[in-house]
Amino acid sequence: MRSLLVATLLAACCISNATASTKTDDKQNVLTPEQIQQDIEHFIEYVRLGYAYRDDKPTDFATFAQCIRHQSVELKTKLQLSGRLNHCLEHWFDHHADVTPRPKDYYLPMPTATGLWAQWRNGQATITAVPFAESAYQQGFRAGMQILRIDGTAVEQAIEQANVSGFDTAKSWTLNRLLTGKRNQTLSLEVHWLGKTEIKLLDIEAIVKDVIAEKPLLTQKRIGTVGYIRPENSLGNNALIGAFDEAMEQLKDTRAMILDLRHTPSGGNTEVARGIMSRFIKARQAYQTHELVSIEREFGVKRAWQEFVYPRGDFQYDKPLIVLCNKWTGSMGEGLTIGLHGMKRATVVGTQMSQLLGAIYGETLPHSQLNYMLPREKLYHVDGTPREAFIPDIVIEQRQYNQEQDATLQAALDWLNKPQAD
Repeated sequence: MRSLLVATLLAACCISNATASTKTDDKQNVLTPEQIQQDIEHFIEYVRLGYAYRDDKPTDFATFAQCIRHQSVELKTKLQLSGRLNHCLEHWFDHHADVTPRPKDYYLPMPTATGLWAQWRNGQATITAVPFAESAYQQGFRAGMQILRIDGTAVEQAIEQANVSGFDTAKSWTLNRLLTGKRNQTLSLEVHWLGKTEIKLLDIEAIVKDVIAEKPLLTQKRIGTVGYIRPENSLGNNALIGAFDEAMEQLKDTRAMILDLRHTPSGGNTEVARGIMSRFIKARQAYQTHELVSIEREFGVKRAWQEFVYPRGDFQYDKPLIVLCNKWTGSMGEGLTIGLHGMKRATVVGTQMSQLLGAIYGETLPHSQLNYMLPREKLYHVDGTPREAFIPDIVIEQRQYNQEQDATLQAALDWLNKPQAD
């Protein structure tokens, strides 16, 4: 089985398929008590042995297992079991861990369906990122807004009520879970910004429609003498390799290239990522380090290795390269970013990325046939930095810039126009 699966992209597919699935005859989804218990124990054991970040979290494993087993005799159907497993996974506050299909009233996948990003710090909830010109931006949200209430509840109280783990370190994660919301939901957010307090509505359905709308594999253009390529959440589609090659051919005479990875929240696969990186190097290079934690956990023998990229294509683009990233640069998008950076092939501009932990493996529960995806490998920059801890070379705090323009793109162009960048 492929070691890297597209967890959030699969989850996004479930958004559009959810209505059809709920019309399935309920009898087909009913499970016996024995089947429920066997699937539960199978899942608990998999997390115990295979979840790579289990020992890095403050969560007590017994508490997690108790959460799943608690009154499990009341569970009757596949979706009820899915709801319980997803709820209890929140003990690990890891948005790269997932069980699908979800119940229709469960939270949507992060960051695929997340319209804006916020942070809990010093007793305040502050919006830190709103993708320029996209749905939440068009709805009037801006970085720097302080969130006071969510659906009429004081934001700290809302976080405390929704924080399954109970840990302070999970508050920002929980806040963003609340802001991602549920299918067809409209959130009422009381915000304070520029000396004014007002109620703003966050239309989750509009955000979801934008996520699942049909788009090209990539967007390409020239910005003066600079080439620009943006994969449109397509890093899991192998057809992107050919489309990227065509774009490179058309832009090969540019003086520099911008690779915009800010539209890759659903991750992708290594074939596509290596296919892209291979156009920017002239010799074999390592792009990331893997660690399969379960081997050491089970046998006491550490296993780690590096993955390599080889040059490919009719030519190698050797002129300046900038990678743009943000909170919607997820999973394989993060791997692409740290890979090009680690090969000393790109300058990275933007914010910290999605911080999706590790490489996920997909498995299926034997009776319910629920799909579960959990990080089994830890991933690192070639310099040893955990992927989730990577910081761009040029950090853009959106609230500090003119939000009537794409500040990250403009910062990249400004950098390229400096004499030393030529």
